[in-house]
Amino acid sequence: MKTILNKLTLICILTIGCLFTGCSNDHDEWKDGDPALAHVYYYCFEKWGGIPGGNDVSYFMKQGETIGIPTQFYSNYTRKYSPVVYYYTAPRLPKKDEVLTEDDILVCGTDYVVVDKDGNELTPDASGAYEMTWPNAQKGVQNIYIKSLNGKKGSFRVLTFSPDKKMDVTDVSTTSIVKTDEYEVRAISENYFVTVVIQ
Repeated sequence: MKTILNKLTLICILTIGCLFTGCSNDHDEWKDGDPALAHVYYYCFEKWGGIPGGNDVSYFMKQGETIGIPTQFYSNYTRKYSPVVYYYTAPRLPKKDEVLTEDDILVCGTDYVVVDKDGNELTPDASGAYEMTWPNAQKGVQNIYIKSLNGKKGSFRVLTFSPDKKMDVTDVSTTSIVKTDEYEVRAISENYFVTVVIQ
């Protein structure tokens, strides 16, 4: 009886504590109407059917096939400027206690390429980034297109956030994809990469 009473007391204390502390949405980073966030946007992989997109999603493709991977730009506005975001490809991460060898790594330009909607190969900048423009900062969906080249089988990642940077979910500033005098575009920590598997 004493154990049950102790558990009930603990639940009551936690509930009351939540009511008087951080359970308010007044300081929510995602809340509309905050003037400081009026020119902050989010870019990630599209979520569909209630299933989170990114990080836990894999796309499977055959040799020689081209697939479109939908990405989403979150905005509630139409602006005079058109934000430019970046996306990347990178080797898959090793599994626990696994060491990746050259045979495990798919190489962009050898095993697959990034193309536009018409199948024309795109060239990344010096950092490995591909550009995508969002006209007038309007929300929407655009695809990243990947074409396999009848090379090796295996997997790699497609990211909306630089694979060379580290994201700290407790520090919003580390999620920034691009920041200019006019706007900032941020990634979403649970939705910034997908895995592509070439079979």
